[in-house]
Amino acid sequence: MTSKNIFSIPVTHKHQISMKRKFILFSSILFLFILLSGSITFLLLMKQTQSKSAANELSKIVELERLRLEASVNAEIAVVLKMADSPLIKRYFARPDNLELKNLAFEEIAAYCRALTEKYIFWVNDKDKIFHTVDNASYVVNPDDPENYWYNMTLYETEIYNFNINYNPNLNVTNLWINAPVFDSEMVPIGIVGTGIYVSDFVNKIYANYSENNDLYFFNILGEITGAKNINLVKNKINIKDELGGIGAEIFAKINELASDEILSFDIRQEDGIAALGAVPALDWYITSYNIFEIEETLHTGITYLFISMLGLIFTIIIIVNIFVIKLLEPLTNIVKQITRIYADWDLTDQKNVSNKDEIETLGGFLTMTIIDPLTGIYNRRFLDGNLKKIIRSQSRTDGKLSILMIDIDFFKKYNDTYGHDMGDTCLKQVATAISKLIIREEDFSARYGGEEFVVVLPNTDENGAELIANKLLTKIRELRIPHETNNLTGYVTVSIGGTTGAVKHSHTDVEFVKCADVALYKSKNNGRNQYTFEPFETKT
Repeated sequence: MTSKNIFSIPVTHKHQISMKRKFILFSSILFLFILLSGSITFLLLMKQTQSKSAANELSKIVELERLRLEASVNAEIAVVLKMADSPLIKRYFARPDNLELKNLAFEEIAAYCRALTEKYIFWVNDKDKIFHTVDNASYVVNPDDPENYWYNMTLYETEIYNFNINYNPNLNVTNLWINAPVFDSEMVPIGIVGTGIYVSDFVNKIYANYSENNDLYFFNILGEITGAKNINLVKNKINIKDELGGIGAEIFAKINELASDEILSFDIRQEDGIAALGAVPALDWYITSYNIFEIEETLHTGITYLFISMLGLIFTIIIIVNIFVIKLLEPLTNIVKQITRIYADWDLTDQKNVSNKDEIETLGGFLTMTIIDPLTGIYNRRFLDGNLKKIIRSQSRTDGKLSILMIDIDFFKKYNDTYGHDMGDTCLKQVATAISKLIIREEDFSARYGGEEFVVVLPNTDENGAELIANKLLTKIRELRIPHETNNLTGYVTVSIGGTTGAVKHSHTDVEFVKCADVALYKSKNNGRNQYTFEPFETKT
């Protein structure tokens, strides 16, 4: 039978370690948890941050280089449009046979030519259809020739300008032709002006000024690389999917999701990285760059060093706290050493069980021994006296009712003489256990008063409640059917019970309540035993 413990200290015989070791073990587990969870969280956040940063960086790179290429092309377009809107050139196209206008127009065209990057201009009027260039190369354009499809398209289908792109395998260059129609005052097309751009040279200039670590690629709608650091990729028309493998396939698949003025950034599924993709509408090209994350790149940041410093600080704090706690536990450790020595010297319990407890459990067990009857396992006389005084003080503030039951085993001396003291101890344990099982309220308790006598304390219980408990006790003990041949009443162990109930006053004492219950007990004995007798407490005050 295990009694309720007012110190709320668990008493166990499980294998335990000292409080110091427990705290060190807890601190170590806590630090490992902080280290693991913190590291995982840190890596995830760093990866997310790096991904966002890389996406922004790549988007800026792609946008900048796209704008740089478009700006170069747009500068050429601006010169061509300026030339197409020239009044002098319009008059010349209207009267190509006028030598004075022709010379003036040629001078102006030469001036425009100096503003162009490639220093190349062509023009043709719709009257004589002679194709002129700045190097005096000329020929008559046949609009019906399929190779000259650009003529009718520019003259009759274009409002401002159009592009014509072709690749010259002999020169290993990509040419971009800018064609602009020339209109008279009545908006009737009268000719064409334009320029040719070596797009390959523009791309090469971009790479000459490109200083980023990430590779930059231009490719067309078919996926053929049109610009890269490695010129052989352009020369051999290598497909972006073949050059970059799975990464290239992912990039190429994204062109269907891309708007003309958008820079699209996305995670690469094939690798742990990110890519950016943009369109160059002027050329019907795409520009892309990508970045594959490396663990060294992820960790080589100032935030990483700050995180490591924080872990070091936490570890230092844990060490300091452990030292502090160990110092605080030293007095408790010394007390436990003394208690352990007492256990051994007095042979109070199995020394092995004591050594397996930690300091708190050892101290709790020792304190419990001072209030627990070692034979029956219920509270002893010391606890009864102390706790009953406390209950009376508490009940006196509210005039609460207090009931006391005094229990005595009938003819117990004869039982010991007949069956021996060992059997007598067993009988006491059985009776104590039966009493404890009937005490179910938290505030109620039972205690061994001495010898074969027990006391049950029932705060906030009137005489009817006390009588109910007493009758249950009488029945419970009878049901145990512990043989007792010298008990002439039943042949089994029985008990006599005396009880008292009173409204507690401040002047009342524990001795008075116990004495009144004892008087009732002797009445039960004198009246034939195996019964309950009630004695009102008020008659004794």
